[in-house]
Amino acid sequence: MSKKKVLLVAENHNLASGFGTYAKNLLERLHASGKYELAEFCIYAPPSMGKDLPWKFYGNAPEADEPKEQHDLYNGNPNNQFGAWRFDKVVLDFKPDIVLTYRDPWMDMFISKSPLLPYFHWVWMPTVDSDPQKQSWIEGFAKTDAIMCYSEFGIKTLEKDAGHLLNVVGCASPGIDPKIYKPYDKKQIRDELGLLPDINIVGTVMRNQKRKLFPELIKSFSKFLKVAPPEIKDNTYLLLHTSYPEKMGWNLGYHISEEEVGGKILSTYICKNCRKWRIDFFRDSLNYCPDCKSISCVMPSVGLGLDVPDLVKIYNVMDLYVQYAICEGFGMPQVEATACGVPIASSNYSAMEDVLQWTKGYPIKIQKMYRELETNAERVFPDNDHLVEIMIEHLMLSSEEKEKKSAEVRQATIERYDWDDCAKAWMDYIDTYKPNGLQGHWNAPPRLFQIPEQVPDNLSNEQFVEFLYYNVLNEPDNAFGYEATKLVRDLNIGAQVDHGVIEPIDRQKLFERCKQQAMNKIILEKIRSGMATIQPESFIEMANNNERN
Repeated sequence: MSKKKVLLVAENHNLASGFGTYAKNLLERLHASGKYELAEFCIYAPPSMGKDLPWKFYGNAPEADEPKEQHDLYNGNPNNQFGAWRFDKVVLDFKPDIVLTYRDPWMDMFISKSPLLPYFHWVWMPTVDSDPQKQSWIEGFAKTDAIMCYSEFGIKTLEKDAGHLLNVVGCASPGIDPKIYKPYDKKQIRDELGLLPDINIVGTVMRNQKRKLFPELIKSFSKFLKVAPPEIKDNTYLLLHTSYPEKMGWNLGYHISEEEVGGKILSTYICKNCRKWRIDFFRDSLNYCPDCKSISCVMPSVGLGLDVPDLVKIYNVMDLYVQYAICEGFGMPQVEATACGVPIASSNYSAMEDVLQWTKGYPIKIQKMYRELETNAERVFPDNDHLVEIMIEHLMLSSEEKEKKSAEVRQATIERYDWDDCAKAWMDYIDTYKPNGLQGHWNAPPRLFQIPEQVPDNLSNEQFVEFLYYNVLNEPDNAFGYEATKLVRDLNIGAQVDHGVIEPIDRQKLFERCKQQAMNKIILEKIRSGMATIQPESFIEMANNNERN
């Protein structure tokens, strides 16, 4: 019996990001099982990065030396960076039985529109970070065969928002390797990093993004320094392991200066030249490297981060970890910290509320909830005063009480968040699912249809949209969905509103766009069924050559 062909659409298993870490651990375990023919569609990597891997590798990013036309095509559509321009070509070449995805809704939504969707089984684990979910996302989720969730919050939210529309099959939370993420001797690590052994460090490991509340965290720490008992406030510091500057991130220097806490803020710096890193007082985005004798140290980013063993040291210098955010799809640094025996204080909302419960953390009260313009979802502002109380409460514990708490949170973490359990949740589904319809039948006869050359006269807007879905796109099941309903509304008011941009809507342009989409479907059907052939692109050839080698 042949092995099931499994394709994982992954961010990049080499990246020091949450999605990258997830891909690495899942791919390694799927491969080690020996049960599957495995391929990775790697979004943030060129094809040449696939050498010497034990599974097939398709790179999404163009090589630096590829023709300018390829780079222009890649940059011509924002969804191409997520894989939209190459996905159909990948599945035509690999012909998967099942496709696994695990990213944000806007990253993987293009798969729901793939003309090849009938031929593979699709399992998606979207990040569900708040409630309610956008209706357009729910419609995309409904195109899947099964939904996994990162958290119990995700399951609860999707069942409330979508009900019977979705097949929610389980939870595959990220895990940790307890042999890697483990407690060290704090005094020894601090001595190694040039830090005083008897100080208190409250820290965070978050990317500098809008939804991470760095200004409020700094403001809370400033208040802590004003109201905490002298025996702890004078020797307590805030460690920010984050990226700065960021194009869409917070101006950390401004907020630190505004709160007048510069002498109490620590940051991680890594040298661009020699790659050595250290913890130092915050000195803006550039710092001096004592090894290179040059101003070449920057704060870490996804592209230039610390190796995992060094990140474990960062967690281990902390006495308390804080995840201060308006929402989280999961928030992996939380469980990495607790696995190292560092208790967490997090906003008591979205996936963070589950992590807090399972790791016996400190829930930070919610001060208020608000609707976010971009997503129409409920977001939260945690209570700064309550965070101050939590910091005081924890740092005032005796050494014995802190050691007991450390052991407690680590034990709770390794019992709940395990990579083997995560991979098992996926494998249990892969091993037992039943294909539907044409799934797996890549050699099925072609399904062709005629594209009309013109629109009938005297159609209402509702009838025109129905005509597009029934007669042009050949998608009758979508004729009354969210997207179709939105098109009718846009035609009625005479304009489309997308991502803050208002543009007039034109029936003829809409008709031509749908005709082009329909033609693309027909071309893909002809290629899939062998009625037409094309020369494989270089990234496909490289994937097949690497596999043979």
